[in-house]
Amino acid sequence: MSVYLAGRKVISSGTLAPRATALQTELVAACGKENTATLNLDGLLAGGDSLSPEIEATRQVQAAFSDLKDNVSLFVIDARDLEPSGRDPIWEVPLDEWNQHKTATQVVQQRTLLQVKLLLQKQLSLSKDGATLHPFLLVIVGYRDTFDGALDPVIAKLQRDVTWLQRESSVAFLDLASTASEPTEQSIAAAIGILAASRSSHGVTSINAVWGLRGANTNNTASFQDAPDVSDLSIHPTLAKKKPTVKIALSFDFDALSAFLGTGDHPENNLADYSTGVFSGRVGARRLLRMLQKYQVADKVTWFIPAHTMETFPNTCKEITESGAEIGLHGYAHEGAYQMTVEQERDVFAKCVKTAQALTGKKVLGWRAPMYQLRETSIALLKEFEFLYDSSLSHHDSQPYLTPNDPPVERIDFSQPASSWLKPTPLGGMYDCRDGYPLVEIPIGWNNEDMMALQYYPHVANTNGNVDSRVVEQRWKDIFLWLWENGKAESDDGTFIFPLLMHPDTSGLAHVMAMADRFVGWLRSWGDSVEFATYETIAREFLSKKGMTPKV
Repeated sequence: MSVYLAGRKVISSGTLAPRATALQTELVAACGKENTATLNLDGLLAGGDSLSPEIEATRQVQAAFSDLKDNVSLFVIDARDLEPSGRDPIWEVPLDEWNQHKTATQVVQQRTLLQVKLLLQKQLSLSKDGATLHPFLLVIVGYRDTFDGALDPVIAKLQRDVTWLQRESSVAFLDLASTASEPTEQSIAAAIGILAASRSSHGVTSINAVWGLRGANTNNTASFQDAPDVSDLSIHPTLAKKKPTVKIALSFDFDALSAFLGTGDHPENNLADYSTGVFSGRVGARRLLRMLQKYQVADKVTWFIPAHTMETFPNTCKEITESGAEIGLHGYAHEGAYQMTVEQERDVFAKCVKTAQALTGKKVLGWRAPMYQLRETSIALLKEFEFLYDSSLSHHDSQPYLTPNDPPVERIDFSQPASSWLKPTPLGGMYDCRDGYPLVEIPIGWNNEDMMALQYYPHVANTNGNVDSRVVEQRWKDIFLWLWENGKAESDDGTFIFPLLMHPDTSGLAHVMAMADRFVGWLRSWGDSVEFATYETIAREFLSKKGMTPKV
């Protein structure tokens, strides 16, 4: 029984199949019989004995609301028996189900959404009649694969719809597919209780990830320490452990046209190439901005913007600034440090700082070198122009450190005797501050970004553009999950940062946009176990932990 559900008023709907009935029994036990209404809307909508299934279903919904005094805080729809692949052994599947399986995705969506429609219609009716709607949670229990890739947009739409009804309400899809064995009804009820008790939004949430919400702030007056330990029922044991907050360092390099002027310059660049930069400036960036606003993290990310982009697409850059995002610099025209003299590099820094201050109204504190092409003179200029942090290097991949102050690495001159290179490379420590200027380095690297795999540049040898976006999506998940399990070995408190880089040029494309939306939603599904943070926030917290005083 889940202590998080005690006293909640819940309407649950499922089929008459044993699993749904068993879950409803658990909900009754947890919430109390007087606080629970159980329905079989799916059975009705599938074509039961009633001549008008929707009318009868509407009548049952109204009766359920009436029984609970029109005050419901939790709706649960059990969609497990709509799974197209079937959890039942093949010899137990009736032959008349085969035709249904041909269009299983359509069947699942239609019958699930009809149940949602009926429940929310009643909420809307109450609101129109003058009733005050209190925050509620709608939980759909089932298998992500049932929806054949359509689940994320469906849940996003439902989240928008319930927010229109009651701004603090939310939708969760409790995905059971990631468990090694079928979870028990008790563990499902416990997971629903944890979701209901958590203040964070959920989206599509694996039952394995739900246990991480157990330590989150809740609206439930019961103590988490008093809750039963159900981790052995279905939650993966390593994910069941209390984990520290992860800092999501989501950033965007807004290259636009500048991508073809500096490091991407090529004598054969043509109008078609430049056109993709215009797309980035006028379309791609705005798509990403809307996605960030949907997940309420627009003010918790950092945009690294070349000054050329600021001057060429001022309206888009103004919208980004007004979203509350942090603005960092990314060269003027995406120049690589090794393309310039030191004097040219200093002039670029001066122009960028001035342009960014005009855009934001304040001093910009962060820098990311175009194509990560940072050299020792660049580091000196970052300190000369009083930057707080850089994000171009990868001495570590998930922990901040101090930007190195080492001499240039010497290349081997094979025309000389071997004795000339048979010596180590001198390297300082990760936290050495030999010159008294603690310039923070927030790591980034090729594996944490989208562009090289997902966008085709005809004249750049190492781009691809034809990789399935799900390959990159899975790589990012693999990185996150490995760090989640092993981060404690590399930091005193077990925390880590998860750097992620997207480009409007790339992730703004329709097919990649869908993946970006899914992935940010997946990160949000970890609830209070993760925290989206600007790079400035991460840099200042790092210096504070190390007892260092920032220069700016």
